[in-house]
Amino acid sequence: MKHREHSYRNGVMGRRLETRPGVGSPSATAFIQCSRCPHEGSLKLSVRMPPEQIDKKFTQAGWALDPHICPGCRTKANERKAMSAKPSPDAMRAQAQMFHLLQTHFDPNKGAFADGWDDARIAADTGLNVDFVIGYRETCFGKLKEPEEVQALRSDIAALEKLHQETSASFLSEITTLKQQLGAISAKWVF
Repeated sequence: MKHREHSYRNGVMGRRLETRPGVGSPSATAFIQCSRCPHEGSLKLSVRMPPEQIDKKFTQAGWALDPHICPGCRTKANERKAMSAKPSPDAMRAQAQMFHLLQTHFDPNKGAFADGWDDARIAADTGLNVDFVIGYRETCFGKLKEPEEVQALRSDIAALEKLHQETSASFLSEITTLKQQLGAISAKWVF
């Protein structure tokens, strides 16, 4: 079996290992240097580990290895990548078309589309995702609102349901009273 070099013990490739005498047995700490900033990561080891296992522990802690990049620099790089992402010219044209169609066929005051138009049709015409169209419309133009006629009908239905409940309760109360009177009269007459 060929003996592999221990990159941490040998202090190569931005890695190093420090051992100190301890109670019972020596303690070891593995270090790794970020290639983008002065940050140095450390990992206390309770047992001797091969370099691959130490690398895995650093990776689990958020480090990228070879080149070594600390979690802070990785986060900054991801933020820059996200901010620098530009839509393609086709995506920009589709968004401009979506904006035009929403401006033309959606009334933000009424919260309603013109006849024959909705989010799905705009998505189909532009090639954009319907959820993207809905999110954009709600943010920039407003949410859908029920037409006034529908609101009026809902109000009428609610009023009739309440009247029905009140009337039913009144009828049930009257029936109960009449049954009690019948029971009192029937008790006087034995059949």
